Amino acid sequence: MGPVGVGKSTHMRLLGNYFESQNARVVWSFIKSGHMLSYILRKALIAFGACEKVMYPDGLARVYPRRDIVRRLFRLWCFLDAFSIVVKFFFSIYIPYKLGFTLLIEEGLSMTLFTYCKSFPHFFDTEPKDLKLFSSLLGWIQSKSHHVNIVLDANADELSRRRRYRSFRQDELLDYISMQKKWIEAMDLGDTIFIETTGKPILVVHDNIVAALNGRMGLTN
Repeated sequence: MGPVGVGKSTHMRLLGNYFESQNARVVWSFIKSGHMLSYILRKALIAFGACEKVMYPDGLARVYPRRDIVRRLFRLWCFLDAFSIVVKFFFSIYIPYKLGFTLLIEEGLSMTLFTYCKSFPHFFDTEPKDLKLFSSLLGWIQSKSHHVNIVLDANADELSRRRRYRSFRQDELLDYISMQKKWIEAMDLGDTIFIETTGKPILVVHDNIVAALNGRMGLTN
């Protein structure tokens, strides 16, 4: 986990390569929000013109489904996303876990809860919604042995610099990033490794992650 642009996908790939070098079978997964059916709903609203362009004080513009429509469809939106996430969870996490794979999950259900408790209320004026299903699935993950959360962080200037080299979301709202950081800091994530990455080369951060995992889980190089 970590704010947009901190390098989660890069380090997921490097960590996956590391585990595979240790003869582990690895499955990568991504869970946050807007999966499958809710993604289709979002795209359909925008495609049919039920959208609005929002300008923010930092000069960025975003095109969203119209907020009044999102509020009216919010129960349906939540249901579609919950259904989609359960399906994704079953096939990309539960089954691989039962088959003995090492699972690497980017973002995760902690950030799904962030979307419905913080992000949607802030950007779409919805009521905060703590979907118990997501909390239950998150609890199931955290109850498993050898489960560790890895949180990466960097300062605002570093995040902005890194995003320039991405192929998507090269600009991000500072307000959103601040909300992400505060949410992660406030959550009780259980066994968690926090790594500050500001000014550190990618491979140095990777080595820090591996060393921390070695210490927590008794892995060998």
